[in-house]
Amino acid sequence: MIKIRKITPNDYKQAGDMIKRTIRASFKSLYPEKLIQAFCDKHDIDKFRQVAKTVEFFVAEDQKTQKIVGIIGIKDDRLRRYFVDPNYQGKGVGRLLFDHLEVVAKKRGLQKITLEGSPLGQPIYKHFGFKIIKSITKERAGVKYTDAVMEKTLKS
Repeated sequence: MIKIRKITPNDYKQAGDMIKRTIRASFKSLYPEKLIQAFCDKHDIDKFRQVAKTVEFFVAEDQKTQKIVGIIGIKDDRLRRYFVDPNYQGKGVGRLLFDHLEVVAKKRGLQKITLEGSPLGQPIYKHFGFKIIKSITKERAGVKYTDAVMEKTLKS
């Protein structure tokens, strides 16, 4: 059984490690190693601790194994960090996380949620009702890549 709950400081290392595993597995055919490493570096425990001061994170925890198998965050009206462990993808964990985030956003009175999605994530976001607003070119570790700014209007 999967339980969605707020992240705690004791979860930061496990959550960061799960994100790095997911990045390495999911992005290997999309981006060069140099860029993947830069994405992973963003999730070491010290950086994660800093981000968690401004982003409200929720984790999906497998109650049987006590392992964090997914994470989603929100800051203002922006979805921040959305990862599901590769071993749990396609099993509804992402849907549970997103549905939880949507409830939180509605309780806050938000009218919409925005995000920046990679080419890999865009089909999932479209499935959840997001629409592409524009494409943006970014650069990290000297590598240029393109993400999409996406938006979903929330219904009451």
